[in-house]
Amino acid sequence: MSIKKTIRSLMTTVIMLFILAGLCGVWLLAASPVSTIAEGYIGGVMLLAMIIILLLGRKLRFQEPWVGPLRIVSIFLAIFLTARYLVWRIEFTIGGYGIISLITGLTLFAAEVYSAGFALLGYFVNVNPRRRTSVSLPSDKSLLPSVDIVIPSYNEPAGLLEVTLLGTLNINYPPDKFQVHLLDDGGTDDRCNNPKIAEQSRARRRTLQQLCQKLGVVYHTRVHNDHAKAGNINAALDTLSGALMVILDADHVPTKDFLRKTVGFFLQDDKCFLVQTPHSFINPDPIEKNLGTYKDSPPETELFHNVIQTGLDGWNASFFCGSAAVMRRSMLLEVGGIQGDTITEDAETAMILHAKGYHSVFLNESLSIGLQPETVMSFIAQRVRWAQGALQLLHFKNPLTLPGLKLTQRISYLASFSYWFFPFSRIITILAPSMFLLFGIMVYNATTEQYAIYGVPYFLSTMIFSDFIFGKIRWPLISDVYEMVQTPLAAPALAATILRPGKLTFRVTPKGEQLDQDLIAPTAWVQYLLLLIVFVSLIAGGWRWLDHPGERPQLIFTMMWEGINFMIVAAAVGVTLERKQRREVFRITPRNPIPAVLHAANDRRVVVRITDLSTGGASLQITSPTGAPENFRPQEKLVLWLESSRKKGRVIYVPATVKNDVAGHVGVQFQYQDMQQKAEIVDLIYGDSQHLEARLERRRKRISFFAAYLYIARKSAAGLGNNLQFVLNQGVHGVLHGARQLFIVGPRSWWTLAFSGRSDR
Repeated sequence: MSIKKTIRSLMTTVIMLFILAGLCGVWLLAASPVSTIAEGYIGGVMLLAMIIILLLGRKLRFQEPWVGPLRIVSIFLAIFLTARYLVWRIEFTIGGYGIISLITGLTLFAAEVYSAGFALLGYFVNVNPRRRTSVSLPSDKSLLPSVDIVIPSYNEPAGLLEVTLLGTLNINYPPDKFQVHLLDDGGTDDRCNNPKIAEQSRARRRTLQQLCQKLGVVYHTRVHNDHAKAGNINAALDTLSGALMVILDADHVPTKDFLRKTVGFFLQDDKCFLVQTPHSFINPDPIEKNLGTYKDSPPETELFHNVIQTGLDGWNASFFCGSAAVMRRSMLLEVGGIQGDTITEDAETAMILHAKGYHSVFLNESLSIGLQPETVMSFIAQRVRWAQGALQLLHFKNPLTLPGLKLTQRISYLASFSYWFFPFSRIITILAPSMFLLFGIMVYNATTEQYAIYGVPYFLSTMIFSDFIFGKIRWPLISDVYEMVQTPLAAPALAATILRPGKLTFRVTPKGEQLDQDLIAPTAWVQYLLLLIVFVSLIAGGWRWLDHPGERPQLIFTMMWEGINFMIVAAAVGVTLERKQRREVFRITPRNPIPAVLHAANDRRVVVRITDLSTGGASLQITSPTGAPENFRPQEKLVLWLESSRKKGRVIYVPATVKNDVAGHVGVQFQYQDMQQKAEIVDLIYGDSQHLEARLERRRKRISFFAAYLYIARKSAAGLGNNLQFVLNQGVHGVLHGARQLFIVGPRSWWTLAFSGRSDR
């Protein structure tokens, strides 16, 4: 073992002992009897200390190693305030007003215990994050390992696959050291012989075989569609020859330096089985699109990929996410290939290999760009699959009992899987204040003063710690909105999974979907119902304030709680208005406009800058003093000249036609004559990891708690207003039709999706 690894192992052991000793001390201190006034001072001092730590962290720009001790102190302060709050809740706030009050109070407390427990697991995960840099490759090319890049596909269109294949072939690695493989599960023998889908399956197989032959890619298919994506990869596994295997989803286009950034870890560590990189996306998810948060807030997926995975990596527990990853083929073969006992084959495979004593690496550099689901239902279906798979793993291969895992890995996997119980907690916390405001049931027996002493410090400590760890990439209430959107489908689906964990099948997450018109998602009726309950509860709370003055100590914080619930549910209602999606390919805005020249008729040349770009076309800003914009006619044929990003100094020529010409900006549509032209454009869009990181960085920023709440309030109001305006614009007939869709068709669709035992692929 190297000195560096020995030191890290010793540090990990010391941290574990420190955590265990500290937790015991913190819990004993929190449970010690102290006067109410003293408790108020203690909570205030602890919060002040956390605020000072946060400000120091900002001053140090959250750079390691200086911020490490601050993070650990912040964790212990947050744990103390959590323990103190839970002790108070148990001793003083549950029951006392009859059996119904006791049952509802215990139900709410159970949800709080889950949230606090998950927070404690999160503190553990984030206490020892590992931020890696890529390992340099040897200059001698003969020492580089051979690599097979596999792209599993099921029903993705040929055009989407073509872009992914071209981007993969652009990778900067010795050509004789890597081979690209397309694994087509949509053209299997079973599908080609099924009378209902035989014609389209055979056509797909022919089309993809021709595409692969044209590009020099190896085409694979198989007889049956057993075990979905895992089975598709395993069917090809024995036919591969590379020492390493890259797995890319059909819509994930790698950057040119993907292999140069990842392969070195396998040369450095013989026991490394996985290098996982973040998943980044070129398009907004449906929540970002429908609420209008895509351009002015950080991506939702970055919390997991940029923070949680780095924390897990500190405990050798970062896991395979299904794509944008490199695996050592020999170790994969040792466990029988990609695992298929659950519908989250990626995490399952990583956990089994971790139990074998092998190591994983998480490299926090975005080296691929993919597509997110475009519709609310597709988005929820994808997240529900992840949740159902996590519950399956807890049932069939529980990390707490799986032989071979270290204690730190068991805790880390438990933290990852236990998150997916959130729908049950979310329902309880949304409905709990309504029990008091509507029916007078005391679910939380505390005054405003008591809550200010115990509850407020606990609540604020979680917010301050969150800001310290990931405030730049996740703002307050964003997670609440995403969870609320998923909850109506996720809760019944997870309940069904708990009852029947083995009765799940695999369906593909749709990508590249189009919507011809705005519409209301089938889950909207649940969100409308919840919004109505919360709204009526707020009105009832106002009546109680006037009619029951004795309840005012409880009403103050209950009404504040319900007000936050209203914002969250209103935002979820706004998300259910699906916006039109006609774009087949998505555009990027280059970090710096790309210089180019338009070659038009009569040998006219116009200097332009490319201000946004997709594989289908570009927007050009005219910078040449000659050639007024009105001289370009729709459908006029042009040739775009620009410098190749693949080979410096080489000029490429891309034929195009004019789509529009407005005020010095010309929109053009590409008319490729060969694959090399399209490969150049693909490289411009997807090839540069620094450009990708710059685009992501533009969205990352810290804002204050007040600004975050105001942001969600504005987006909630706008989303709810747009939703109601859409319904009213339909007229009487449209409203009646919409009501039928929402309250008759919607619940049927919801029931089918929630309890069908199906999930996405």
